[in-house]
Amino acid sequence: MNIEKIKNKLFTIEAVIASAESYLLSFWLLTMLFIGALQVVLRNFFNTGLDWGDMLVRSLVLWVGFTGASIATRRSRHINIEVISKLIRNEKFSSLRVRLVNIVAFIISALLLNASINYIFLEAENNMTAFLNVPTWVVFIIVPVSFLLISLRLLIQIFTNKPIEEETL
Repeated sequence: MNIEKIKNKLFTIEAVIASAESYLLSFWLLTMLFIGALQVVLRNFFNTGLDWGDMLVRSLVLWVGFTGASIATRRSRHINIEVISKLIRNEKFSSLRVRLVNIVAFIISALLLNASINYIFLEAENNMTAFLNVPTWVVFIIVPVSFLLISLRLLIQIFTNKPIEEETL
C-alpha cells in the first residue's frame, strides 16, 4: 500500500468522524437550548423545574466546547503558539513555522490526552453520578475523546503540512 492510499484512507476516516461530530454538535446545541428554555418557562410560570436540567445543560456545554475544539483543529483554527510565530517571521519559513506549531500542539494534546484518561479512571473509581444516575465519568469522557481526535488531526496536518479542511466563508 503506497503513501497516497494511506493518506486517502486517513482523510476518508477523518471525514466520517467530522460528519458525525457536526451532527452530534447540532443535536447537543439544540438539546441545550431546549432544556435551558424549558427550565426558564417551568421556573417562571410554574414555580418548578427539572432537577437534572441544569446539570445536563452544564454537561452539554462541556461536550459542545470540546467537540468545537476538535472541529477547530480540523480547520487549523486552534489556539496558535505565538512564540513560534514570533521567532520565525520570515515568509520563506512559513511552512516550517506551521509544522512546528502543529508538532508542539500535538505534544501538548497528547499529554492532555494521557492526563484526561487518568482522570476518567479516577472518576470511574468514585462511583459518583452527575444526573439521572449517569456516572460522572460518562460526562467527562468527551475530554479524552476530543484530545484523541485533536491529536490525530494534528498528526495528519504534520504529515500533510496543510489543514484537513480549508476555511470557507
